[in-house]
Amino acid sequence: MKKIKVTSKSLMVNLEFPIEVGQVKLNAVCQAYINQNYESGELEGNFEFMDYSDTTYMDMKIDGYEGMRKLKAFHKELGIDLDVLIDKEFSKVMTEEFQKAFISTIDKKLFIL
Repeated sequence: MKKIKVTSKSLMVNLEFPIEVGQVKLNAVCQAYINQNYESGELEGNFEFMDYSDTTYMDMKIDGYEGMRKLKAFHKELGIDLDVLIDKEFSKVMTEEFQKAFISTIDKKLFIL
């Protein structure tokens, strides 16, 4: 059997949380990549906005990507960029403080082989 060396350990976690932009309500999907710094042993993370789900507009369900594309195009014609507004709301939730607090809840034992 050949010797296999583990060179890195990481954990990927999906997080969902509600965001509201005017009458648009959705669940933002964030992927957090958590890894352990080999020098310090501390956990580090990278959090990225990936997607959204359960979108409603004026309490009406928006179905799938095509429905969201149409909603964004409609607002874009009015000079409203929903992508920018959603990203701003995501940034309000996904602060550095939140990221540090989230990482602190992860047990380092998950990274022991």
